[in-house]
Amino acid sequence: MNNPSGDVASTSRRIVTLEQFIVDTFTLIGEDGVERPVEQPDQIGGGGTYAIIGARIFTPPSELGMIIDYTPATLTKAIRDDLKYYGSDMWAFRERTDGHPTARAVNRYQGQSRGFEYLTKPLLLTPHSLSATPFADPLPSTIHFISYPAPRAEIILSEVKELRDQKERNPIIVWEPEDESLEVMQKIAKDIDVIGPNHNEVIRLFQPHIPPEVTPKELQTIYAELCLRIAQFRPKIGVVIRCGCLGCCYAATPTTPHNQDRRPDVKWVPAYWNPQREGWSEGKVVDPTGAGNAFMGGLAAAVDRGYLLDEAVIWGSVAASFTIEQNGLPVLTTKEGKELWNDEDPSDRVQIMKRDLGWNES
Repeated sequence: MNNPSGDVASTSRRIVTLEQFIVDTFTLIGEDGVERPVEQPDQIGGGGTYAIIGARIFTPPSELGMIIDYTPATLTKAIRDDLKYYGSDMWAFRERTDGHPTARAVNRYQGQSRGFEYLTKPLLLTPHSLSATPFADPLPSTIHFISYPAPRAEIILSEVKELRDQKERNPIIVWEPEDESLEVMQKIAKDIDVIGPNHNEVIRLFQPHIPPEVTPKELQTIYAELCLRIAQFRPKIGVVIRCGCLGCCYAATPTTPHNQDRRPDVKWVPAYWNPQREGWSEGKVVDPTGAGNAFMGGLAAAVDRGYLLDEAVIWGSVAASFTIEQNGLPVLTTKEGKELWNDEDPSDRVQIMKRDLGWNES
């Protein structure tokens, strides 16, 4: 066990996302360039929602938190009840008083690419937004946020530092740097515990040359090099690049005095659902929406408990694996006192991945 920011008593842990709840809609851009609506109902959405559910797969609801800003006319009771099913004490419902409805967005899919656009005015959250919610005191043990729309990261970190000094508590920061600049990333990296961009983000940030007929192996080489470049900014725990169906590559920041200057090792973990997995051909992969965010939530659950990045990326991979098996969020049930997700125990998938990686379980 290792937690560079681990000054939080286990009895008062809480993972909180600073992302807003969104009602998702979907369109598909065809080969003719025409955008068409997808025939499916409005869906629970938002990167924060998927992240906190990713953490929920491994964590009781009493140790989680997310604010739901809404209006009764624009968020149905059915959706509110669906959220509460995962645990009522992990949500702080607040009626919006700024004249705007519950946030809505459109997800535009074109091949393997996804675009995102708000359809209504978002209500962006910061650590001060937690005041007057159950998540304000004590300060969360782990804070997750996404830098969209940027600039946002420096504002959030300045408030974290202010609250940290007031409350004498140092939360772990798990950051998805979407839309943020490379200059900002380099500037703040040492104040972040885990930096977790996806493959599209690192391509945007570094703009490497990618051959027109690139192979998966060549892509892995490119992503690994970019992971190393971010790792050289020295976040407290490390860097993870989420690479979709290729899995993830990651690099832990050396922490002991004798290896502070050592070049970090970049490692790969395959996605749980991959062509070698039994069941792959049975249509297990349905919708990738939110899988990367769920990955970061699962990872956050692991680092919040003090696990190393090697373990955390497995938790993240398992959280993502449940997320892609249906449209929307995975299904939670209970059997003989044990929580099941899509009728499976997440810990079983963790052990399967460790076995695949050749880990010797003691």
